[in-house]
Amino acid sequence: MNLFTFSAAFFLLLLAGGVPYTGTVIPAASDSRQSPGFRVSSDFENGSALILAIDSVTQTVRITPAGDATRGMPVWWHLRIDGISLEKPVTLEVVANEAMIHTDVPGKTVKIPPAVSLPWQASFSINKREWFHTETGVRKDNVMTYRLTPGASTLWLAWGPPFTAGDAVDFIERTAREYSFARAFTLCLSREKRPVHALRISEGDKPLLQRPAVWVQARQHAWECGSSWVATGFCGWLTGNDEAARWLRQNADLFIVPIMDIDHVATGDGGKNALPQDHNRDWTAAPHWSEVAAAQQHILRLAAEKRLAVFLDLHNPGPAAQKQAVYVTGNEYIGAEAPLLQEQFLGFITEQFGSFRRIESKPPAVNPQIFYAVSEPWVAAHGNPHTIGFCIETPWNTAQGTVEGYKTAGEKIARAIAAYLKMR
Repeated sequence: MNLFTFSAAFFLLLLAGGVPYTGTVIPAASDSRQSPGFRVSSDFENGSALILAIDSVTQTVRITPAGDATRGMPVWWHLRIDGISLEKPVTLEVVANEAMIHTDVPGKTVKIPPAVSLPWQASFSINKREWFHTETGVRKDNVMTYRLTPGASTLWLAWGPPFTAGDAVDFIERTAREYSFARAFTLCLSREKRPVHALRISEGDKPLLQRPAVWVQARQHAWECGSSWVATGFCGWLTGNDEAARWLRQNADLFIVPIMDIDHVATGDGGKNALPQDHNRDWTAAPHWSEVAAAQQHILRLAAEKRLAVFLDLHNPGPAAQKQAVYVTGNEYIGAEAPLLQEQFLGFITEQFGSFRRIESKPPAVNPQIFYAVSEPWVAAHGNPHTIGFCIETPWNTAQGTVEGYKTAGEKIARAIAAYLKMR
């Protein structure tokens, strides 16, 4: 039995529940084409790859996302390759994970669409700091093939530019160290005892109770890595020298949480549709997830002070989306003053992005109660009459689905908030 046959059999056995996956490399010593120097691994923070086959002669690796479906939609992949020969390219073949996952309709499951696992361009790095797009992959059925010549003996490859729990710590600590008006704080400890790190930004002597409060959170779904980069772009502009940025931090009180679903980010799981429920279906009177409960307590305090102005929940959409999207909660579900205010804010979003996809948010015909367990409707129900809140999705399956592209989107969102609050 050659390696490719062995790996396929192993994968089928794994799906049948016969072999537990531990995040380590599947050994391939029995194949004469396997060089001892060419190694593939995913046993690091945020790593995820079930290795189906390795051919070191052609430097070809075949994987599929290795996440646990009970911990969210298993579409995220992130791996490292060592011992690369600089004389030939590396080929990565990604087999889509089409596992069955539950939905918002009780008892109903669906198969994950293959395209969610298969971005047109993968992300790669040779130092785990700077991330770039590969050339466009070639798709055949449920397999996408990416080819590149990294120019280094070690290479990281991922579904998108990773933003890990460690990245969140580094970003927040660096920001708080460089700017006296930025303070790091811990939102809570997760269910798996990981700290959820956050920033609070306000500058000057203006009393806090006279400042409108802005709450920005990202990554309720662990696989949506781009939303964390959008949050860093938001902060990067906010801490800069732009006159509007200075005005915003001198007149408002801003909270930024770059990763909400910290546990599933750390373990390389998808997060979305995790059991017992999705983070963004957990906004109830008794949340399961510690970070949701902690965010609710902060938001309730700001509302009690009558200064909760803007709530933003940052996400990434499905693979077909090409435009910035904003979920707009129906007027009947928001505060008395909010309908006019949210249209004013959306006008500033239009100024920044040129256009955006507007998605009306209201209870679905089937299982309508799920609507009230989503973040924006919960905030509207517990906020002030003037509170506005949106889910904003930044597309990933585009040429702009890069670190810089995401940061630019974050800057535009921050500019819209500054213009909106300055107008009020």
